[in-house]
Amino acid sequence: MQTLIRQTNAFKTFQAEVANDAHSHAYLIVLDDARNLRDTLLTFAKALYGCDNPYEEDERILAERIEAGTFSDCRCFPEEGKKFMVDDAELLTEESYLMPVESNKKVFIVTDFAEANVASQNKLLKLLEEPPFGVVFLLGATNSFSVLPTVLSRVSKLEIPPFSETSIVNALKRAYPTGYKQEDFTLCAVASGGSVGSAQTMLEGGEYRALIADAFALCLTRKDKLPMLVKKIGETKRKKQLLFLLRVIFRDATLIKGGLDSKGFLLLQAERENVVAVANAFSLSTLIYAQEKITQAEVDVQFNAVFPQCIELLFADLFAHQEKYRDL
Repeated sequence: MQTLIRQTNAFKTFQAEVANDAHSHAYLIVLDDARNLRDTLLTFAKALYGCDNPYEEDERILAERIEAGTFSDCRCFPEEGKKFMVDDAELLTEESYLMPVESNKKVFIVTDFAEANVASQNKLLKLLEEPPFGVVFLLGATNSFSVLPTVLSRVSKLEIPPFSETSIVNALKRAYPTGYKQEDFTLCAVASGGSVGSAQTMLEGGEYRALIADAFALCLTRKDKLPMLVKKIGETKRKKQLLFLLRVIFRDATLIKGGLDSKGFLLLQAERENVVAVANAFSLSTLIYAQEKITQAEVDVQFNAVFPQCIELLFADLFAHQEKYRDL
């Protein structure tokens, strides 16, 4: 994961600011990957201490200590598996006023700050506005929607966009050198929505097979069967991944419908037979229209709309569009 992070514009911007001694005292680093968020922030922290790409033995040892949580001047909040609470904010504040012990700066990491409640976020406002000398805050978040505007106004925001399918496939190959096929890596990467952590979880649990089957079942269902299918599929925990996979299916089906499938552009080449069936089930106009409706569903889900209703409305709209423009 560190290899991917170091290639992002967000990290390169941060690295340049550190090299020029022009870095901010507080950053909000947004990465839609809860599984790898803490390790990502540790990569940024290592850049502050000049050991993100260690050459010397002392740099390697320092990097290992930061990762292990044994370097006293770099602290992570909260404990893994817990949310950042008021007590954490109070302890962080107290420790921020203590002098560094092993270096000339102190770094405080907070993950996932988007899950912190209003009280705990407010508790840090004064500290973020007037930090002690030599203190840097690295706040991580899977999204910035839940971060208070007053916090956002006091930090530099760095967003890491979704990774490409190729990047994720390569990351999976490095992490899992045995036990999986190229097809497994590709399907997980495509279904992940650009999140390495999501791809890892699906690969390890074999969930991507069921997710892909559900996505194609929705795309190929009849109008009268839709309510029952939505009831069965709509409670999935992988809402974003299912919507992203639907987008990819309709995208590949559009290429096939337009005669571009021979150009090597299909993302779901291993599922080509099913993609062809989707292309045959809808008009080109409806396949293109599907992208617009999926975008709307993604926005609705982001703002906590009921997922089964979003899915049913999405396909009801596609069926209606198909009936109206079936010849286009």
